[in-house]
Amino acid sequence: MPKKSKFSILILLFLLISIFYPLLVMLLRVEWSTFPDLLSSTAFKNAFNNSLIVTSIATIISITIAYMLAYTLNRTNIKHRAVLKVLLTVPMLIPSISHGLGLINLFGANGIISSIFGFNIIGESGIVMGSILYSFPVAFLMLDDGFNYIDNTMYDSAKILGMSQWETFKNVTMCYMKKPLLSAIFAVFTLIFTDYGVPLAVGGKFITLPVFLYKEVIGLLDFSRGTMIGLFLLIPAFISFIFDNFTKDYSFGEFEGKEYKIEDNITRDSILTLFVYLVIIFIMIIIGSFILYAFVDNYVLNRVFSFKHFEYVLNNELGKYIFNSLLIAIIVSIAGTIIAYFTAYYTARIKEKMSKIAHILTIVSLAIPGIVLGLSYTIGFRDSFIYNTYIILIIVNIVHFIASPYLMAYNALQKVNPNYEVVAKTCNISTFKIIIDVIIPCTKKTIREMIAYFFVNSMITISAVAFLFNTRTMPLSLLINTYEENLMLGEAAIISLIILVFNIIVKGTVYLINRKEHRRSVERENNI
Repeated sequence: MPKKSKFSILILLFLLISIFYPLLVMLLRVEWSTFPDLLSSTAFKNAFNNSLIVTSIATIISITIAYMLAYTLNRTNIKHRAVLKVLLTVPMLIPSISHGLGLINLFGANGIISSIFGFNIIGESGIVMGSILYSFPVAFLMLDDGFNYIDNTMYDSAKILGMSQWETFKNVTMCYMKKPLLSAIFAVFTLIFTDYGVPLAVGGKFITLPVFLYKEVIGLLDFSRGTMIGLFLLIPAFISFIFDNFTKDYSFGEFEGKEYKIEDNITRDSILTLFVYLVIIFIMIIIGSFILYAFVDNYVLNRVFSFKHFEYVLNNELGKYIFNSLLIAIIVSIAGTIIAYFTAYYTARIKEKMSKIAHILTIVSLAIPGIVLGLSYTIGFRDSFIYNTYIILIIVNIVHFIASPYLMAYNALQKVNPNYEVVAKTCNISTFKIIIDVIIPCTKKTIREMIAYFFVNSMITISAVAFLFNTRTMPLSLLINTYEENLMLGEAAIISLIILVFNIIVKGTVYLINRKEHRRSVERENNI
């Protein structure tokens, strides 16, 4: 059997076993006779309606904020764009439950701000605020990237034709931004609809569908009912997946990459710059609340400086949980990058019939919410040797996050000269040697970004591993849930800060390496 065929079979087997096998087992073990009872239950109806309400409200606000931020950084004379972009994405470096925890610190019953003004956001409003904070950076990055692919020569044509600003926005900007905007809407809606971290922290008695699923499985150990609930969480994710992958974008074609000429407008720039800084200040206040709660004895009763919370955390095997998270994150970032990269190499550069199937199978993981994937692994691998081990936590993280790094590599590899393999074959050089000596060096920036993506998301994830850990393998992020449930906000704040620090170190290291490499390439070009 040719090596390429063996490689394709290996990839397909991994994808089928790690993604579709547990989902199939989960569906086969459902007691479908109880499905009508679930649909008619008041608790399910309320949870479903609650999810639709908060998700719809939060999505609209999140997309609006994200678009204004992306517009400001791309269409105004704002300064320090690179730094501001980094600061706006800080919320992506902590678990979603930490956003809820930050809101409790600020706006809860005894929060820093609510105690002054006398209000409490626990419930529907808290979930909406936390969901916006958790999701807008994702939409912002998608829309910011969308602005980079607008044919800016069209603005000159619109000006010559005498179009008004509104007509230019409608006929030019939205022509190119329609697909990124719709993709961002679907992505944010799915992200909020399937998240249980924020609702678990600040929802109170306002139960959403993911929290309802979590309580059915964790509290009642009803896996069959949990699976049926999980199917409803798959609906928006699959709609988003179908739209993103099977809807053609007609706005892109060959165009001149002309830089957009930003017109001077002091009023516009001042208002939008103020808006950007207000968003960043709010993010920093959330982070600041973690620091305050971590170093204060008791914010409600005794507001004095104290290391009490640190002592408690350190005396309760903190090192073990840090070790678990780092072990999982490091192995996931290395193994996940290798799997995603070579799968992308196969689908992008080896033109076989099976490569298209592998491409679809890989990106389909985008449509599976973490909480559903974790539940399927619990049911599908409960009797296997990997259950209750680090192995299952590593595999579920790779599968949960593989789609985005895979697409990074897929897009990068398609841009690399397609004739390298042909030349190698002619010169009797092995394909593996070409990959190591030529193709990997051409895409090393993408590889570093893939490693950082896997690491950061493995550190912050809760939903995918919530059903799969035991006392020996428990990751650090799940401690936030434990401490928050016991109203130990200082301890939960410390864990959030530790995760944030590790993720900043990794992201910062990748940023500095890329920056140094970019400077070297510029210097080489100048010398030439």
